[in-house]
Amino acid sequence: MKDFQDYMQLHLCFDGTGNEVEVIDVTQLDDITFKIEENPVFTEKVSYGDIIKVRWMKDVALYIETIKKSKFTRYNWLLSKEVIHSLELKILKNKIREWKGKSEQVFGGIFIVNLPANSSIDIHDEVQKVIQTVQK
Repeated sequence: MKDFQDYMQLHLCFDGTGNEVEVIDVTQLDDITFKIEENPVFTEKVSYGDIIKVRWMKDVALYIETIKKSKFTRYNWLLSKEVIHSLELKILKNKIREWKGKSEQVFGGIFIVNLPANSSIDIHDEVQKVIQTVQK
């Protein structure tokens, strides 16, 4: 896994005009090709691990296409404050790493998980177990 400092921030636009821009971490492969290193929050067109092609408009990269889809499947939940700060979720995050996956928490309560596409883990069930345990 790369260190955080190996990534660059890309101002990426999905609307084609440069007006709606999301700043995400990427690895630059060449002038117009990037590997997505985190999940964009405002679109599901791309996700962690995708390799994309862009066109430049000033300092903004306009998304053109996905050249190669990620080997990960993306899952999202909006979780309560109690669940987000629970020991049970911290334990699940550690398990996700053991399962060769990645988890992110954004805007406080959005929990995003990427697991290998061939994973046999039922992540929906795992998250539900955490929710049920915390709510008891």
